[in-house]
Amino acid sequence: MNPSFNIQAQGIYTGSAQLFVEAGPLGISFVIMNTGKFFQAVVIYSFPEQMSETQLKEILQNNELLQHQYLKTHIFWTWPESILMPPELVNEESNAEMLNLVYGDEKKSVIKNDFLYQHSLHNVYRIPEVIRNCVEAKFPYAAQSHQYSLLVNRKMNEGDELFVVFYTNHLIMMLCKDGRLQVIQNFEYNSPEDAAYHLLNACRSFEILPGQVHLHISGLIDERSGLYEALYKYFLNVEFDKLPGDQSYTEGIKDHPAHFFSHLFYQASCV
Repeated sequence: MNPSFNIQAQGIYTGSAQLFVEAGPLGISFVIMNTGKFFQAVVIYSFPEQMSETQLKEILQNNELLQHQYLKTHIFWTWPESILMPPELVNEESNAEMLNLVYGDEKKSVIKNDFLYQHSLHNVYRIPEVIRNCVEAKFPYAAQSHQYSLLVNRKMNEGDELFVVFYTNHLIMMLCKDGRLQVIQNFEYNSPEDAAYHLLNACRSFEILPGQVHLHISGLIDERSGLYEALYKYFLNVEFDKLPGDQSYTEGIKDHPAHFFSHLFYQASCV
């Protein structure tokens, strides 16, 4: 099974490095950061349909970089079944009930809970039990959190901002109004127009003008693509994410557009 991207520096010493794994329904990615916030590897596997247990096991067992010991390992789950809840509503019974109400009943899943200190909210989410078991068997001592729990810690400026991470046929959107978090959500899309609709609908729901919101783009989107053109029809303040400036990167990473991998590096910096 071949990755979509496979960028590695030569001679990575994993004993001093941290491994960051992003695992979700349509793929798995990982980056390696060594001493001095030096990113030495980015590997991305993408799938057109839901990642299976067999595919996941094959990657975990056969990718050479995953066969080494790391100083620390972090797992970022990207399953979209997530709800932000105030502390007073959080308990084991209500967590399951709320997830079932919004996303339907899924019995073979594991419910997890991250506390978002900056926002005084809990991110309650669930992941398939079989996927969790595979990952934990490979990385039994890894720290775990949800991607949303990290993205909400990005610096939010005054005014209205829309942060979007594009994957193959789905996107993650975080909307902030006057510097305050409003919503973070995952959407599937089949066409550029679908993607634009989801973003426009979010702006409409929170009474934000698309022509005034500052749109931050990262992930797998090309500036010359139909997807970018569809967004630029409605959003006038569009900016591709840059690589975080307080980190360094192997040359192979800098050979690609910075926004392709910037979200992975931002997530790592939020740990």
